Parts: sequence; structure tokens; C-alpha cells
Amino acid sequence: MLCSPEEVIAAGRGVCCGYSSLCREMCRAVGIDCQEVPGHSKGVGYLQGQSLKNVKSDHMWNSVLLGGQWFLLDACWGAGHTDMQHESFIKRLDDFYFLTDPEEFIESHFPDEEKWQLLDPPIPLEEFERRVLKTSDFFTMGLRLIQPHHFHIVTDDGEANVSLSFSRPATFTYKITQHQDLLHHGAPKQKDYSNSSFGLMTVSHRSMNLQLLPPASGVYDVEVFAGPLATTSLTLVCSFRVECPIPRAMEEIPENPFLCWGLQPVAESLGIADSSQVSSQGSKAAEAVEGVFELALKTSRPLMVVCELVHPGLKAAVAKRCLATQIQPDVLTCHVLCPLRGFYRLSVFVRDYEKTEVELQNAGNFLLHCKGKVVGPDELYPPNLSSECGPGTRTLEAGLSKFSHTTALVSTQQGKWNVTFHNQRDLEIHTVLSREENKPAAVPLSRRLFCTYTDSKVTVSVSLPDAGVYRLGLYAKITPGRTFSPMCDFVLRNSCDQPGPPFPGFDSAWRKGCVLLEPLVGLLEPLAWVRFRVRVPGAQRVVTMIGETWTDLKLNKSRVWEGEVFSGNGLQPLKLAAAASGDSSHVDVLLTFDIKQLEGKV
Repeated sequence: MLCSPEEVIAAGRGVCCGYSSLCREMCRAVGIDCQEVPGHSKGVGYLQGQSLKNVKSDHMWNSVLLGGQWFLLDACWGAGHTDMQHESFIKRLDDFYFLTDPEEFIESHFPDEEKWQLLDPPIPLEEFERRVLKTSDFFTMGLRLIQPHHFHIVTDDGEANVSLSFSRPATFTYKITQHQDLLHHGAPKQKDYSNSSFGLMTVSHRSMNLQLLPPASGVYDVEVFAGPLATTSLTLVCSFRVECPIPRAMEEIPENPFLCWGLQPVAESLGIADSSQVSSQGSKAAEAVEGVFELALKTSRPLMVVCELVHPGLKAAVAKRCLATQIQPDVLTCHVLCPLRGFYRLSVFVRDYEKTEVELQNAGNFLLHCKGKVVGPDELYPPNLSSECGPGTRTLEAGLSKFSHTTALVSTQQGKWNVTFHNQRDLEIHTVLSREENKPAAVPLSRRLFCTYTDSKVTVSVSLPDAGVYRLGLYAKITPGRTFSPMCDFVLRNSCDQPGPPFPGFDSAWRKGCVLLEPLVGLLEPLAWVRFRVRVPGAQRVVTMIGETWTDLKLNKSRVWEGEVFSGNGLQPLKLAAAASGDSSHVDVLLTFDIKQLEGKV
């Protein structure tokens, strides 16, 4: 070993005694009283839990007298550290080990002479051995250990907890491995549980809690890594050993590749405002009552959101039909359905709404638990549901406002529903009604929708054929000549088994200002007189047509076209048409009505 100052200077390298002896001589050269301090250290080769009693000390550092007070320093550890994997020394100045606080120095250095602890009272060797291993980064990052008080933890009901507090924003990760004696050569490779559910980590503004749930009886090593909030380079800050006599019998928890449960530490910088609903949730599972859960996140600016739902037994295609998200300028809402019992991971990814080129980032991961009633397969959300359900940021930007229904989910017990909104930019509107593909309809679902435009107000009426879950898609043509752009979807849940009557089919001539007053159904009785009342702005003539038979409607004082029309035998549909010019022989079809067929007729 190179220990003397002369040997160290000549070789340009040395071990701990070489650093301490050189430091002593340098101090003496400038008149500073400096002592070499031998003792034990928790450095390379140290195993947590090993007894140091009757073991020769393995390290050397210094104590210097400055201004009448003794201070501690370790020039060897302050110069860098040894990379055992590559058997090399990594140079890195670590000024933590120069004039270190004795309360912090004792965590890793135990002098042979009690007086060099510089503590009153000093601690015994047994206490030094039991203490948690903390690196210099633990202190330089301003971390403080809340629990446990000693490195060896025994689970209680299969659970153990590690808690840290910090004064500056930080990010954390952890590593869990099966414990083995590192001195035992030929031992099997440790199993790494880092990305599993055996550790549930929660990071709040000022604390980190790691709930440990070992999967089986045994002993596990736990390492905690940390770093400043803006960095991805994390370093070891402390380590523990967990002994689990009896594991907790519990349902499988889905893996969390993002490690942190609850809101991520970066959530606020991503635009998620502090939310009491989820900040207090942490790694505690939220109960999905009757298989339903709603997550609402307040935002400080408009955000785009995408959610992911994971359950050990849930297929990805089914999971997509368990989520409906509503994106509003100041709140993001995720509606969740749980078709299976057990634990779920709900992950939320966000970006600024306008920054379409920016990748979505994980803002939070929430643990849900469904232990009672579950949602049936026929109750799931419809396929191909838009990422934007209900009125929100997109509809506001398009000039669609004042929605009569502001939520994404709608329930009806009558099979009928209306939604109204204002179309401030007079955009061309298109609507689509759909449901699960394997449910054919006797009448096309397009005949279950009817739109009315008056001034800037739009009314969309729905008449559903039977009980079930439907998607109402709202589209608008933002730029003339371009295709329709999706605005938002509504989820309609109908509990009425009786089919509602279909609406008449409407053509392109059915435009702004046209209002159907009677009849409001699109399937008429045969051989019956039907009263028609309709407003058609600018029309010079309004007629009904059954084949070659035309019947004129009359314009009354209220500017309503009206008249009694015979429906016929049902062999041909009835069409409502209008002429907008002086050539009243040329008409444009507005609406098409079907006639019920007479019994015995095909």
C-alpha cells in the first residue's frame, strides 16, 4: 500500500492512509493541527448487518483544528469513488466530506477512538451498525429519513414502509432484489423486482413514501435512488434490508413501469394544478364503487390527455372500451369502467393542448380497486370513442358553445334525448350515431338522429332503438371544402327496452332555418291522413311526394307550410320537398318518411 506522503506524490495515487497522511503533512506545512483518525467505514466491501466487533478497522481519515474547534474530513472519499464492476477509480470531487457535520459523518465513519466522533454523547458501535446506509448525496440533496430508524426492517402483515422528506423538489426510483451474501461466490443471480408491484412509491411535494409488499417469505435488499427534479441521472442515496416472515395474501397489483404512484413530481410543471382528490391518494387504492370510477385533475392551462388502464387479466382492446376522457381548459376528467375484480393501474399522460409536436409525458399513476360489482360486457363504452368526450377545449376553439349538456356521459330512461348548442361561426355540422358492431339494427342508426338549425342554435335529437350504450359523434367542417373534423363524442346509456320511432331521413337541402313541427317521426301509418307543418326559409313551394303524386302544402300567416297528406299503401316512401325559385316544377328533397307496410304486403 502507498501510505507515506512521499510514496503517494511519487506514484500519483494512493489508498485512504495515503490521502490522510498527505493531508496531515499539507496541513502541518501551513500551521494547521491535523490528526489522522483510524476507524470503520461503510464503504467498498461493507455489508449491512455485519458485526464490526473485534474486527480491525479498515479506513483512515482526518480531523483538523480550525479556530479552536475540531472538524472532520475524508480526502479519500472526497476525491472520488471506486467502480467495483469495472475495477477502476472514478475521479469526482465530493466536497461533502470536507468539514462535514459530525452528525452526518457518523452515518458512514466510526472512529476507533470515541472522542473523534465529535458527538455528545457519542454513539456505540452497535448503533453505528444498525443505522441506515446513507450516501453523501442523501445529505447534499437535503433528504431526511422519517422511517425506518434502522436499516433492518421486519414486515408487519406483509408490509414495510420507507419514508423520506426533502426540502427541494426531487425525483426518486428504487430497486428491490432478493438478498444474498455477497461474499458467497457462485450464488445465484439476484432477482430484480424494480418494475413490479412489490413496491408502491408515492412522491408528494415534500416527501417520498415507499410501501414494500414482498411477494414471498425471505429477505430483500432495497436501494433508493434520487436526483433533482429536472434530471434523469439518479444516484444511490440510502439502502435497507427487508425481512418478510409471512407475505400478505392479496390480489395481484399491475406493474407500474413509471414506479411512482399518485401524481408525478413533475405534474405541476406539466400543467396539473394541485388536486386534493389525488394528492392525498398516494399508493392507497381508490375504490371503484359498483365498477365505476371518475378521476378529475385540475389544470393551470389547457392540456391534451391520454389515459391507459391496466389490469392483469384485462385485454388491451377491452381496456380501451373502459375509458372515456373529457378535456376542458381547466380540468381533465377520466371516466373508468371496471369489468373485472381486482387492482387496476390508471396512468395519465399529458402535454400542452396546442403543442401537437410535443410528446405526451406521464403525469400520474393511480391504483384502483374493484372488489364488488363489476361492469358487464354490454355496459362498456362504445368502440372507436374519441379521446375528447363531451364539450371542452376543442368545441370552444371551433366556436361551439352553450351546450345544454356539459358532461360526456348521458343516461336516459325513455330512449330519447336532445342536446342544443350555439354554432357561433356557422360551421357545417355532421352527426353520427353508433354502437357495438355486432348489434344489427332494423332501422339504420342514421335515422335515429335529427338536426335542426335556427339562427346560431343547433338541436340534435336522438331516438334510440333499444337499451344499450351508444356513441353520438359530433363533427364540424372547420375549413370550407375540407373534410369534417371531430369535435366531441357523447356516451348515451339507454335503459329503455321499447324502441323509439325513427326520424325522417334528411338531405342536404335540409339546411339552416328549416324546422319540422309535425310529424316528428319518420315512420308513418299507412292509409292515414297525416298533418304536416314545417318551416322552410326562402321556399316558394313546399310539397309532399309519393311516387308521381304531389300534394302542395299551404303557407300560413306564421310562415309555416302546412296541410293534410294521405300516406298511401306503404309501397313507396313519402318525400317532403321544396322549390326555392320561381321554377316551382323543380324541387329539392328535404326529408324522407317511410310508410309502414300493410299486413300481408311485402
